[in-house]
Amino acid sequence: MIKFFRKIRQNLLSEGKTGKYFKYAIGEIVLVVIGILIALQINNWNEDQKKKELEKIMLENLVENLEQNCDMMKSHIRSISKYRESGSVIISAIENKLIDEDLLENYFHHALMNTSSIRLSETGYNAIKNNGLEIIRNQALKKEIMAFFEETRPHLLANLSWGAVDSADREKFIDQNFVQLGNDKGITYKPFDLESLLNNHYFIALINKTDVQRSWFSIILESHLKDSQRMLEMIKIELNK
Repeated sequence: MIKFFRKIRQNLLSEGKTGKYFKYAIGEIVLVVIGILIALQINNWNEDQKKKELEKIMLENLVENLEQNCDMMKSHIRSISKYRESGSVIISAIENKLIDEDLLENYFHHALMNTSSIRLSETGYNAIKNNGLEIIRNQALKKEIMAFFEETRPHLLANLSWGAVDSADREKFIDQNFVQLGNDKGITYKPFDLESLLNNHYFIALINKTDVQRSWFSIILESHLKDSQRMLEMIKIELNK
């Protein structure tokens, strides 16, 4: 192709057609520029497609991550409800002066268990941050994702930390007042002295405080679950565009 254009120029010069030569040269320059612009446009389109594909992969990973967290929260909320039932049995025994070791033995472990610990993964969001948040083209969605992981999630974890405040004292009290036994149903706490335990002011306060904590944890987890589901819906809508 280059030899073909060169031959045309040489013919025009040899024939003395200087005006036509310059017009042809300008036209050739224009063609070259157009070719370069087209090549740049194609390159930009290819780069844009790569960014779109990477964004899609990142958002799909985030969806998977959030769905796993939602399942985990649903399971944790169910567990809290189950443990609150055990706590209610113990509270009822205290209020009604019911000293029945065989009846109560299977409830102490769940009644005293700390239910504030839940590990919610942020791998999907961290992957997006590592690749650069600008990869998300929808600015409104990007702000929502950032607010969720940088503000809403830390607020949840801060509230849940209430359950770990007295964990050392709780464990010490359990060691001093119970023997831990294992069977095919799991772990049970057998009190050394049931009557004394049910009249222990620290134990009574601990059981009631644990129930209040669990009630609060259920509320904030339900709220965070709704926020997570709303975030999921927003991302899925973006992926379906």
